[in-house]
Order: sequence, then C-alpha cells, then structure tokens
Amino acid sequence: MTRDLYRTRRTTGSLGRFLPRPHRPDQARWPEVAVYGAVGAASMFALSGGLLTVGARVMARLPLVPRETLRGRRDVAIRAVHPDRVHLDDTKVTRRGGVLALRQGGGAVHVRLGPVDGRPTPTTVSRPRWGDDTAEPLEVDRAASNGFYWAGTPQTAHGLPTEEVQIDSPVGHMPAWQVRPDAAHGSASGNEDTWAILIHGHGSARGEALRVIPLLHRLGLTSLAITYRNDVGAPPSADRMHHLGAAEWEDTESAIDYAVAQGARRIVLVGWSMGGGIALRTSVRSAHRDRIIALVLDSPAVDWQDILFHHATSLKAPTPMRQLALWMMTSQIGARMVRLHEPLALHEMTPPYYAERLIHPTLLFHALDDETVPPEPSRQLAALRPDLIEFVPFEGASHTREWNRDPARYERLLADYLVRELGLEESVGRVEVPVRDPASPALEGSIGLRL
Repeated sequence: MTRDLYRTRRTTGSLGRFLPRPHRPDQARWPEVAVYGAVGAASMFALSGGLLTVGARVMARLPLVPRETLRGRRDVAIRAVHPDRVHLDDTKVTRRGGVLALRQGGGAVHVRLGPVDGRPTPTTVSRPRWGDDTAEPLEVDRAASNGFYWAGTPQTAHGLPTEEVQIDSPVGHMPAWQVRPDAAHGSASGNEDTWAILIHGHGSARGEALRVIPLLHRLGLTSLAITYRNDVGAPPSADRMHHLGAAEWEDTESAIDYAVAQGARRIVLVGWSMGGGIALRTSVRSAHRDRIIALVLDSPAVDWQDILFHHATSLKAPTPMRQLALWMMTSQIGARMVRLHEPLALHEMTPPYYAERLIHPTLLFHALDDETVPPEPSRQLAALRPDLIEFVPFEGASHTREWNRDPARYERLLADYLVRELGLEESVGRVEVPVRDPASPALEGSIGLRL
C-alpha cells in the first residue's frame, strides 16, 4: 500500500521543479525540435543565398570592371641572359610557338625574342634575342610578356609618321593614332580614302594594332587605331564599367564619323577580342553600313553568354550562381546590383543574331588554343554565313596571338583578303610578308612602353 501511494503520489510545491521528470521517449518535444530545425534551415538558406548572391555579383562584375593593372603582370621567369639568347622557365607562355616580347620595369626594358630553339635544362627553354628596343639591360628576374610584340607607337616601333588625333564620342574626346599612307615610306598609292578602324580588346590598348599597321600602310590604307570609353587616357562611361561592346560601339561609330569627315570613302573594321565584338555590333548598327566594305576579326567575342559560362565553369561555379550572374547583367534590377546604369543586351551578341544581320564580307581568325574566348561561337557564326565569312583557325596560338604564332602566314592571308575584297591591284598584294621583320633591329627613338 505504501509502495502504491509512493508510486502514484504527485509531487507538489516548489520541490517539484527540481526533481527529474520521467523519460518519455514516445512523447519527444517535437515542437521545440521543429522550431530549432526551422530556424537552422532558415539560417542555412539565408547564408547560402547570401553567398550565392555575393559570388554571382563578383562573377558578373569581373568582365565589367576595367582591368588596366593586369597589363604589367610579370608572368615569365628569366633564368639566364646571353648576348644572343635568353633562357626562360618552361611554361605555356614561353614554350608556345612563334615570337615573344618581354618587358621589365614597366617598359624601361623591352626585348623581342624569336621562336624556341632549344632546352638548356629540363625545366627551361631558350629563345634567340632578336631585338632590344631599350638601352636598359634585360636582367635575370621576372618579366611581363608583351603580346603586342612591338612597343610604343607606330612612329617609334616602325618609323611610320603618326598623328595623335581626338575622336569626339558621346562620352568625350577619345585619343587615337592616325597613320596615313606615304609613298616615301613604301605605301601603294590610290587607296588613301580606304580607312581601317582598329579596335583593341578588353583590358588591352591600341598598341594591339602595331602588328598589322605596317601591312595596312604598305597596301596604302589609312589606319586609325582608336580608344574607347574607360581606356587609360579616355573618358569613363557614366558608370565607369565596360559594357562588352553594347555601348562601346558608339565610340567606333564616332571614329567612322571622323574618318568620313576626313575624306574616307570606304571603311574596314578590324577588331581583336572584345574589339572584334565591337566591330560586329558596329557593322549591324552603324549609320555608315554602306561605307563599311569588310571586317577583319581576330579571336572575336561573338557570344558573351558563352564566354561568361566558359569562365564560370573553369572556376567551378555552381549553375545557380552562373544564372544569377547573367540575370544581374541583363535585367534592370540586377544591373543596379553590379552598378551598371543599364542592363546589357547580351541576347544581341550571339552567332544567330549576327548571322541574320551581317551584310559585310568578313575574315575571321581564331586561335584554337584560346582559353579566354572559346573558338566555337566563331566557328558557329562562320557556319551560319559561309557566303560572307572566311574562317581561319590557327593551331598552336593563344588568345589574339595568331600573328605571333606565324607572322608571315597571318599577313599573307590578310593581304590576299584585302586585295580581293577592296579590289586592289594584284601587284599591291604581292608584298613580302611580314612587312616588318620581327627580327628587325630597334629604330632610333624606340621605346618599351605598351601603349
């Protein structure tokens, strides 16, 4: 009886708060667990959503923010310097076929090198020393590769009289180099009213055009190497961001306006990388479409969505992050998140869009080893318009380095194309190429600046 009373008696009073409650596994405190679970899930969702948004914003801004500081990146290690050759660490950059130039001290030193001719050790390559464009000696240290190969201006690099002119664009005055044909310097006569507008790529500079200006000059064309908004020395856009050609084409249109005012009758648009995309966009939107007679595109940015997804994949970014980054770039609300004043019309920068609207003959070079702008969209565009586009794939070349891989082949293809499309005399096209020998000694007054 006593046992039963003890068993059934309820504990009352304040003491009950301190006695342990019986364990009841069949009556777990599920409301508390549910609350804690919901809070934890919400926290994880908010955290993952926040990380996703931050990652997408960084990814979206990467191609939009001007990247001038990358030009001086020291990507080559020099191991030995001899009067006739230089030994370099064996890397993708140094072992690739073709010519190479190196800079040190921001251009205080500039040396041009020929193709790889040996392997001094298992981890180094040797290249012949073809030209020193500066008086300062090359040192055993790290150096920056110069994909333009030549340095300075058309005057300092090639001895071609060069005018520094200003192009009035919608955002301000844009500096440009103007190189007129000159019979005294070997130009053919009668073609000076045909102008080549030369458009550099993303994060690059007008010095990119130094590789083709000697040929254009020999053929008798007037060259205009332009800058565009957000370039060094040029005014910024309102949001200080690249628009991947969606807005920069207006600066090219202004360059055409300038050329026409100066007597240009025919226009050839030449563009590298993003500059190739700018040339394409100009060709389909310009008020001077009837004056544009041909395009020359070098590793062009034909499809920005493809480029962005390519780089997102290489960074192993998850699919939702890629899609969110694309939304930020192309929607009105998303654009504000990446500080664009207006969304980008990326749907108007695709092979089908250009194929439907293109009316100009086009020579399209693309490096098959291009890890910056994949070649497939260029191949697709050429396949859609075989009547207008001559596609030239370059084996063993990296992004916009087709000329560097084989200067003679590149210039022969370009010369033959221009002679055919511009109706130049055959004798004009029978120039010896490359017009300026990459092994030429430095000219008096040459400099090492990459401009």
